[in-house]
Order: sequence, then C-alpha cells, then structure tokens
Amino acid sequence: MNLALQLRRGLSAEIYKFKGTLAFWPLIIAPAFIPFINFMILWRKGDSLIQPGTNAWDALLNLSINPGNFLFPFFLIMLALLVNNIEYNANTWKQIYSQSLSRTAVYLSKVKAFLLMTFISLFLFASFTLLVGFLLRYISPDLGFEEGLNLGLFYAFYLKMFLTVLGMASIQFWISQQSKNLILPLGIGIAGVISVIILIQGWKYTKYHPYGYHIFGNSGFQEEGFEIWGSMDPVYYSVGLAIIVFILAGVQQVKRRIM
Repeated sequence: MNLALQLRRGLSAEIYKFKGTLAFWPLIIAPAFIPFINFMILWRKGDSLIQPGTNAWDALLNLSINPGNFLFPFFLIMLALLVNNIEYNANTWKQIYSQSLSRTAVYLSKVKAFLLMTFISLFLFASFTLLVGFLLRYISPDLGFEEGLNLGLFYAFYLKMFLTVLGMASIQFWISQQSKNLILPLGIGIAGVISVIILIQGWKYTKYHPYGYHIFGNSGFQEEGFEIWGSMDPVYYSVGLAIIVFILAGVQQVKRRIM
C-alpha cells in the first residue's frame, strides 16, 4: 500500500475517532466565542467605540485580533492534547501500530488532522467575525459597516496568522505525544504564552520566541499603509521551525517502542 493511500485511510481513521464525541464542538464554539462577545459589545456600545468617520471594519478587526492573539495559543494547546491523548486514555497505541498502516502514515495522519483542525478553527474565527460585521450592518447601520471590505485581504490576514502559529503548534504537538501526563504539555504551553507577554515588554530577542510569532506577524495592522505580507520574518521562522520539529518528532515516533 503506497503512502498516499495510507495517509487517506489514516486521516479517515483520525476523523472517525472524534465522530459521535464532543471533540469537534470546540472547533465551532471556541472560534465563535470572541465574535459573539464583540457582537454584543458593538450592538450595545458601538456608538461609543466606533468614532464617526473611522472604518468600522478596522475597529472590529482590532477587537478580534488582540484577544485572539492571547486566547488562540491556549486553544492550540488543548487541541494538541485532544488529538494525541485519545490513544493514551484508551491505551490503544499497540493496537494502532499493529494495523496495516505504517508508523509513518499513522504519525503523518495525526499531523494532518491537527493542522486541518487548526486551519478550520481560524477560518471559522474569520468567518464569524465577518458575520458580526454583516449583522451589524443591518441591525445598527449608523456604525459604518456599509463600507466595502476586501474579502481576499481579510482572509489573507488570517491565513498569515495560521502560518505564524505553526511553530508553536508543532512544539505543543510534539510535547503532547511524549506522555499521557496532561500537566507537562499544558504547563509548558502556558509558560510559553506567559513568557512572551512578559518578554515582549522590552527584550529585543522576543521576535525569535516561537510562542510570539503570530503577534509579530500581524503587528501594526491598525496603522495606515499596513501590508499583510510586508513583514515575512515571523512566517519564515514559524514555518521553518514547524518543519524541523515535525520531522524530528516523526523520526522519534517512528522509532519509538510502545510498551
């Protein structure tokens, strides 16, 4: 059986594991949380938050990105645990590796499922944010959401965010595969997020911190003349780190002895 067919079967198996469980609900509820809060705030207090003559879409994006930069890493931490901990909870690693799929296919299927879930969550976050603006356009027309919006640039913004979280995601995915103990990956992830918040206040090397690439990747989006693909260093750092970590973790997982 070639690797492409094994990956297809492996991905189907990963999706089937979550079928009939509550695992997929976080993919919908979590991306909708911030947009829902923003909708309630702008619906009730929009007149005081969006000044006349300003771009209402920029204000909505600002209310979405700033809390999103803080909360999304925690979502990734939990998602990595969710994808990898099913086998530990059910003690089924031996059963999985006794199937016809190679260890490489099993590992790559998990990576693919994890990245797909991450991408879907960000796509939904962008879509729910967009929906908030369209709803407010009809509910509160005075806020200024009648102005045109470049949908291509809007989704490109979140595509860049996806690329800049890959480095952090790869680290959490690798750590979550090492042990059935949930505390270790959870603690490392929280420490990574908090350390960025502290170090970003003045440490000049914070731009190399893998848990902060998404912050630097879209920094300055409120400024006039901001170009989405203008600053690419965080993307290069994140994607490069993700490739290295996923490869090393894959080699380790393929050679791993399951007791």
